[in-house]
Amino acid sequence: MAVKDFDGARTFARIARELSEQADLQSTGERVVTLAKTLIGCDSAAKWALSRQGTITLRAATDPALAEVYGAVVDETKEGPVWECLRGRCTVLMRDLRSERRWPGWRETAVRSAAPYLSAVGYSLDVRGQSLGALVLASHEPGFFSDDLVEMGAIFAEHASVSLEAAAAGDESDDLRAAVTSNRRIGMSVGVLMATHRCAEEQAFDLLRAASQNDCHKLRDLAEDVILAGALPERPARAVQAD
Repeated sequence: MAVKDFDGARTFARIARELSEQADLQSTGERVVTLAKTLIGCDSAAKWALSRQGTITLRAATDPALAEVYGAVVDETKEGPVWECLRGRCTVLMRDLRSERRWPGWRETAVRSAAPYLSAVGYSLDVRGQSLGALVLASHEPGFFSDDLVEMGAIFAEHASVSLEAAAAGDESDDLRAAVTSNRRIGMSVGVLMATHRCAEEQAFDLLRAASQNDCHKLRDLAEDVILAGALPERPARAVQAD
């Protein structure tokens, strides 16, 4: 292995380690855009997702305010590198905004920006057929993304996709664990009410649900109160106003 290749392998090993150390999907996405900008040396990096309703959502960005502005234009025109990358699930390269002809509506608005990005490259973040969004890098310099940088970005996007998938799976596991725990606690509180009121399970659950709605408490929070107190919390008596 050549020294250059060895250095590159060490760089991506460090990147993989840093991404694996993130706590959840959001922090992983934020680290992805930061590392991408540093590695490629571009002016901006952003991670986007496409909703089922067909609108784009900004998940993380090194310059969130400016990214939101561009995002609004994309939603309005349904054009541009971000849209093309998300919809086509492919790599999209824009070498020079000023001579770009693929997206006339988006280009017209982008050119009028105070500091337009003149070149960009977008990578679809896919793992085993599942789309995790798109990573879009941009530069104020035309022709910034050379073939070598585009290839390096593609390798980084592969690492990012694997890390994002793992983080998403971790979040789902945490959510499932929390849901199971919450359901167990609710079940325990229903058992307490069944014993206290000498009623059936369905009646006990109805009591719990009605109390939750009346007091505007989340069901799982009220369940904890019932478990601790052995009964539903008493509701304060309403004050009687004199005529």
